[in-house]
Amino acid sequence: MSPMVQAMAWILSSQLSTALQNVAIRLAADDGIHPFQIAWVRGVVGLAMVAAFILWRERAVPRPKAIGQLVAVGFAHVAAMVSFFYGVALIPLNDSTALSFAAPLFGTIGAALFLGERVRARRWIAVAIGFIGVLIVLRPGMETIGLGTALVLFSTVAFAIVTLLFRTLSKTDPSTTIVFYQSLFFSVVTFVPAAPVLAMPSSFALLMMVLVALLGTFGMVAYTRAFALAEASAILPFEFSRLPFIAIVAFLVFGERPDQWVWLGAAVIFGSTLYVAHREAIAARRTAEAGP
Repeated sequence: MSPMVQAMAWILSSQLSTALQNVAIRLAADDGIHPFQIAWVRGVVGLAMVAAFILWRERAVPRPKAIGQLVAVGFAHVAAMVSFFYGVALIPLNDSTALSFAAPLFGTIGAALFLGERVRARRWIAVAIGFIGVLIVLRPGMETIGLGTALVLFSTVAFAIVTLLFRTLSKTDPSTTIVFYQSLFFSVVTFVPAAPVLAMPSSFALLMMVLVALLGTFGMVAYTRAFALAEASAILPFEFSRLPFIAIVAFLVFGERPDQWVWLGAAVIFGSTLYVAHREAIAARRTAEAGP
């Protein structure tokens, strides 16, 4: 297969994995497991997988250089994952999926405010349109914005912060080092809120939590692999497949039916996100052509 076809297969696999992961989170929560415990188990299993891979490949535990930045991105990662897991357990899966597309919009704002990146007018307009899409999904005044929705929105902001910190951290440490210490940090820190709510899971809930870890880890690997094979502007449109994937599975498992506002809002959010990514790809290409 050509690199582009391979990239399409990887990105679709990552989106399906993410959709199934969110369903597994909901099923474990419905079976009586607190989202904090689900997040902690996700971290522990993910750490074991990452550590096994690094020890097999590197034969040694990597040593970080930017410890302060690793700690900062670690706290942001914990906040993002825990709030998202909690939010997914409280609101319809279609709504949480649609809102998650807004993370790159917050990342654009953060890049301009904190990294000093130049954001031109067209990208600011795209960001504004994206937030109109968020309002379409939320429908403030028509629908009550509850705790679950607030947590998912907070998680999108936290994920954007993680992305920005990764940009700076990748300049000093390799990706394997970053992933290992993020997994270690996540496992340790999430045990604090998980400890008071730990419960003996049923065999079904335990299976769901292990699936969350496996699907989440595979989804991350597949996502990274897709972007290594093709340009972001060619791959990003396939991210929207996550919404129909989750719509089908959520209907089959929970009987959830997304309304037309969720589809419309998600399309607006994703369209603006795609345009922002397209403009960033053009800017990066021009910088590379200009040379040092």
